[in-house]
Amino acid sequence: MSQCYDDSWLRKNLSDLPYAACLTDPTQPDNPLIFVNELFCDLTGYDPTQLIGKNCRLLQHPTTDANEVARIRRAVETGDEIAADLLNVRADGTTFWNRLSIKPIRDDDGALQRFTGVLMQIENSPYETLLEAQRQSDTALTELSHRLKNHLSLIHSSVRLQIRESGETEGLRAVLNRIQSLQTLYAGMEQGADAPGDFNKVDLFDHLATICETVTDLEDRVGFERDIPAVPVEVSIDTATQLGMMVAEIVTNAIQHAFADNGGTITLQGAIASDGVTITVADDGRGMSGGQTDVIKSGLGGKILRQMAKTLSADLTIVPRNPGTAVRLQLNLGEK
Repeated sequence: MSQCYDDSWLRKNLSDLPYAACLTDPTQPDNPLIFVNELFCDLTGYDPTQLIGKNCRLLQHPTTDANEVARIRRAVETGDEIAADLLNVRADGTTFWNRLSIKPIRDDDGALQRFTGVLMQIENSPYETLLEAQRQSDTALTELSHRLKNHLSLIHSSVRLQIRESGETEGLRAVLNRIQSLQTLYAGMEQGADAPGDFNKVDLFDHLATICETVTDLEDRVGFERDIPAVPVEVSIDTATQLGMMVAEIVTNAIQHAFADNGGTITLQGAIASDGVTITVADDGRGMSGGQTDVIKSGLGGKILRQMAKTLSADLTIVPRNPGTAVRLQLNLGEK
C-alpha cells in the first residue's frame, strides 16, 4: 500500500519547514522513518542513513517518561494526533527536551498512510519545571528549619545566662516550654542540607498561618481563623523565621492568658501596604482589665518579643478589642 501512496508533497513541505521534521510509514512493520529533513539531522546529530528504516524510539533516553511514551504508542496504534514533551538523546549522547507533535496522514479513502512528526527543542519541560519548583520549596523549608534552630539556640543561651544572674527558674521553664512548642512545630521539616545563599524567600502569611494553626491545634479549647492576603508576600528566610517565632509567642501568650476555661478563637490578620505589611494576632478573650495597657509587657517572653521587633525595625503595639485584645506588628519590607 505504501508503494502506491505518493508522499512527495509531504516531503517537499517538511523540507521547507523551519523545524526539525520527519515522516514515518505505519503500513510497514514498526512504523519506520522514511524521511527526515536537514533540521532533524541538525537537532539529533544523526546522519539520514542512520535514521531511515529505524523507529523513532532510537531517540529515547533511559529516563524518558515511560507514561508519555506509552501515550504516544497508543495514539500511533489508533491513528490519532498527539503532542508530548519528551527527554530525547542525540547521537553524541547529550540530551535535550523535545516538544513533539505527531499528525496522521490519510488517503482519500480514509486509510492511514503516514505520520508526520515535528520536533521543537525547548529549554525546560513543564514537568521538569514543576519538579524544580518542588525541589526549591523543599530546600527553603530545610533552610528555614536550620536557621530556626540557630535562633532557638541563641535564645536558649540568653535565657540560661539570665537565669544564672537572677535565679528565675520559673521564667526558664516558661521559655523552655515555648522553645519546645516551636521545635514541635518544625519537627516535620527536613533536616540537614543548607539552601544556596541566593534562594532565600518564603511566602510570609502562608508561613505565619501554618504556625498559628499548629500552635492552636495543641489546645482543643482554642480555634483558629485567618484573614490574610491571597497574594503571596515573599520575605527572606531570616525575616520569616523571626516573625514566625514572634507570632508563635503571641499566640502562646494568648492561649495562656486571654481565655477562660471555655476557650475562644485566635485570628491571624494580614494587610499589605506600599512599603510593608501589617500582621495582627487577635483573640476574643477576656481582654485587658482595669488600667492594664500592655498584655505582654512583663516576663521574659515579652522581652524576647520586643527585642525581635527592635531587630526587625518593626512597630509592636497592643490594641484593645471588644471582646479581646490584638497584638499588631508593622514592618517595612524594603528587603524585597
